[in-house]
Amino acid sequence: MLKKKYIPRELEKTFHSFLKRREAIAIIGPRQSGKTTFLENLEKKIAKKQRVKFITFENKGDLNLFQKNIEDFKKIAEQYDVLIIDEFQYAKEGGQKIKYLFDTTKTKFIVSGSSSLELTFQTGKYMVGRILDFSLNPFSFREFLSVRNKEIFKLIDRKEFLDPIEFKMKNGFGEEINKRLSSLVSEYLLYGGYPAVVLSKNEIEKQKVLGSIEEKYILKDIKSLLSLTTEDELQRLEKFLAGQIGGMINFEELCNVSGLSYKEVKKHLQILEKTYIISLCKPFFTNRRTELVKNPKVYFVDSGIRNYSLVDFRKPDERNDLGLMAENHAYNTLRNLYPQAPIKYWRTKSKAEVDFVIEKNQNIFPVEVKYVSKKTIGKSFYSFIEKFNPPVGIILTKDFLGEDKIKNTEVKFIPLSYF
Repeated sequence: MLKKKYIPRELEKTFHSFLKRREAIAIIGPRQSGKTTFLENLEKKIAKKQRVKFITFENKGDLNLFQKNIEDFKKIAEQYDVLIIDEFQYAKEGGQKIKYLFDTTKTKFIVSGSSSLELTFQTGKYMVGRILDFSLNPFSFREFLSVRNKEIFKLIDRKEFLDPIEFKMKNGFGEEINKRLSSLVSEYLLYGGYPAVVLSKNEIEKQKVLGSIEEKYILKDIKSLLSLTTEDELQRLEKFLAGQIGGMINFEELCNVSGLSYKEVKKHLQILEKTYIISLCKPFFTNRRTELVKNPKVYFVDSGIRNYSLVDFRKPDERNDLGLMAENHAYNTLRNLYPQAPIKYWRTKSKAEVDFVIEKNQNIFPVEVKYVSKKTIGKSFYSFIEKFNPPVGIILTKDFLGEDKIKNTEVKFIPLSYF
């Protein structure tokens, strides 16, 4: 039997420093995003210095012991410095029980779950101040590169490529490397970052694996959370949203398309967001009278799932939605690069719009996605600079690298593939 190779995750760079802290740790993220593999690798590293045990609540014996006899479970837990519990969301009253174990033992607890709605509800109200949450999503583009092309990956796996705002043009590449990177981005935009998909050998296999993730895991989980007898309305809603990425949510339209009431649509959207299908981007505003402040824009957490929902795996040069796919990818990338900074969008009643606004260090930074190979600045970007005078503006391109100056604002044109 071939040994399964572990793919290092970016989460490791920040995660390990928290292992020495007293708080419990929760790893949350969608099914099949690599949480179990991540925790199994973590167990091996911890085992070199501490007593550690890995269990999963998919194992009925361990789950029953936890749920039916917490005192006996405690006697086992106390024998270890660290106890890792995978699939923690299966436990009933899990938060209350983990709080008891946290308060009465010296053991470090690390739990994981596939639904932030279930896991945070189960643990949050009991573990306030006692637990730290970390997200593990499908592979980022950089993680995808580490599998797909190690040579190119080594070029951008440096701190200089972790912050577009601070990026220096001298660290960029020439035309040939930029074109190779944009070609790899095209593949990533088409099939996304689920590990099993990235590791699949051909397009047919990738589509088959995506279908399995969607049908066997995602829809099954959501159907259970919503107590649905059928997922027809859910699938109609998901497919419609897949065709609307980068667009503002229109609740009346969603009601008509899905056949759901306004209240049901809101609930379905919440579940789609908490189970890592979609992410909602809220508007940035300073003046409620001139800027739109209500409806969020919608993006998909994984572009492969989005394309599977549309049954559309056409090549990038055959598509009319490539720009929107790049915008979707940019949103997920920015959320990953700036986890503490809310990523919003800006739009006025006169329909001036900037794709994203990053709020960081008491400053605001506009980000536009112009997925082309030349210098392009839209009128809305000028309008934003005129109104807010940001120190830096970012335009994410296909493979063009350059810079400009608009009044006091430094404008950087950087290939989206660098991040």
